[in-house]
Amino acid sequence: MEREQMYMAVYSFSRSNVFLTGLVLGAVWIVSKLWASWRSDKISSCKLPPGSNGWPLIGENITFFRAINSTTNHPRQFSIDRERRYGPVFRSNLFGSAKTVVSVDAEFNKYVLQNEGRLFQAKYPSTNNNLVGKYGMVTVHGELQRKLHATAVNLLRAEKMSSDFMDDIQNALSTAMEKWEDMRDIHLQHECHKIVLNLMAKKLLDLSPSQEMDGIYKAFKDFAGALVCLPINIPGSTYYKGMKARNVIIRTIHECIKERREHPEVERNDLLTKLLKDGSLSDEIIADFLVFFLFAGFETSSTVMAFSILFLTQNRQALQELTDEHFALLKSKGNEKITWEDYKSMKFTHCVIKETLRLGNVAPLIPREAKQDIKVKDFVIPKGWSILVFLNATHLDEKYHPEALTFNPWRWQNEDHELSDKAWFMPFGKGGRLCPGYHLARLEIALFLHYFLTKFRWEKLEDDHISYFPAPTLVKGLPIRVYPNSLQSVDGVMG
Repeated sequence: MEREQMYMAVYSFSRSNVFLTGLVLGAVWIVSKLWASWRSDKISSCKLPPGSNGWPLIGENITFFRAINSTTNHPRQFSIDRERRYGPVFRSNLFGSAKTVVSVDAEFNKYVLQNEGRLFQAKYPSTNNNLVGKYGMVTVHGELQRKLHATAVNLLRAEKMSSDFMDDIQNALSTAMEKWEDMRDIHLQHECHKIVLNLMAKKLLDLSPSQEMDGIYKAFKDFAGALVCLPINIPGSTYYKGMKARNVIIRTIHECIKERREHPEVERNDLLTKLLKDGSLSDEIIADFLVFFLFAGFETSSTVMAFSILFLTQNRQALQELTDEHFALLKSKGNEKITWEDYKSMKFTHCVIKETLRLGNVAPLIPREAKQDIKVKDFVIPKGWSILVFLNATHLDEKYHPEALTFNPWRWQNEDHELSDKAWFMPFGKGGRLCPGYHLARLEIALFLHYFLTKFRWEKLEDDHISYFPAPTLVKGLPIRVYPNSLQSVDGVMG
């Protein structure tokens, strides 16, 4: 009888628990539905930016990709058509999200980027985050993002360029161009990738150019390709190769970490050693941080180097003026290396760099997410929606740059070598995620132009052009044949 009573008590208690649990879950469900309904009503009551969702499932992706890669239409045709119809801030359905707003409004773009972490935050596809790593510079937020960004800015601030990078860049350029002289036929973009990757590997990990670097270079090519492909992770796919490449790069970094711990007596001046001595970051954070740093160097300044030669080949007047500037500098220097003061004196070179960045910006779109409802003019962008800051649209806008598709370095001749604060020209972004390597990138490009123009004449082996999807690149890698240059004329350059 006692046992029966005990069972009844347990049964009664269990039923009560089940009932209470069901009651709580039901209440949570009702509240969540009410919240979702209220939120939906709130969004629907907002005046969203005008726009179109395009076709079912595919949205406006095909129209967008076709426009930015067109060799016959204006590369910003997608935004031109929609700006005429809807205005400079419009709704679209891109990259799998119908909750997307595209901005070609220069001032709003600047506002979005300057309010990183407060009103907006970086938002990249989760498949990209898997490749970059959960501690990569584009995936972290909050205090860790600010700390990593500050570390990068400190390493690459302008004052450190003359002492920490000037000689290394020139040594890397001289070594590479000696090989080019023997090779004669090169794909310039690929060779520039190698130069910059060798330099960054030296500065970040103290790795010298070697056979091992050839493997790392191949890994970075696969890694870069996977960042802008369909995320199909099956053997043989581009994404699968990219994930394997990431493992190769991460393994190399961890081997460098192990070596430093086993041999602390060896003095090194690379970033990895400094991060390990600081001791405030885990090995996983350090590895992801360095992967992103290496990739950023691999893809950005090296691509702009090749773009600059493409544009100069098409504009003989600009090429002649730039050649004159560098031969005059070479004559004054003799066999001495370029100094920081020499770099600052390259007035027309800085015009060429700015114009190349404008026409061939390697970060045409910057994705952000609204952290709260954002009022824009008469519209509201709801919390959680994506905002695509379309930098190429302002860089190629006739309102700001007359004859915007023409390579015209002289449009910058009344400005100094520093980047302006103009909202319609932000090739390195703005705000809390401003590219920390922008000083280094411009220095690398300027020194590359000096060594390349004073050492070589060249001819194109094939016509080439820029493709902006899946990432800005030269379709054929700019195949050229180089010849020793003993002239100060561009007569030997075949466009």
